[in-house]
Amino acid sequence: MSTNERRISAPRVRFERPLDVRVMAIDGTWCRECLLIDVSDTGARIKLTIPAAGLTEFFLLMSTFGDPVFRRCKRIWVDGELMGVAFDRDPIGAKPLMALRHDAQLI
Repeated sequence: MSTNERRISAPRVRFERPLDVRVMAIDGTWCRECLLIDVSDTGARIKLTIPAAGLTEFFLLMSTFGDPVFRRCKRIWVDGELMGVAFDRDPIGAKPLMALRHDAQLI
C-alpha cells in the first residue's frame, strides 16, 4: 500500500521527538525496542529496529516502569522501517460483569 493510499480515520498526535517504546510478542517470548512516531485512538505508526517479516500481532508497550501501559496491535501496513498498526479493542482476559456474576453464583 503506498503512502497516498493510507487513510487516517482518527485525529493523530505526532511527536516532535519520537517516543521510545517496545513491541512484545503476544506470548511474551521476546521484546524489542522501537519508536512511536504518532498515535491516535485507533492506531499508531512506529519505526522498527527489527525486521517486520513475522510481526503481525503483538503488544505495544508504552511504559518502562510502574504499571504497564500497552495496547494489543495488529499490523496494517509496512513501508521499510515504518509500520502502521491498529489497536485491538477486545478486552484481554477480562470477563463481562454478567459472566462474573454467573460464575459467583455457581460457587
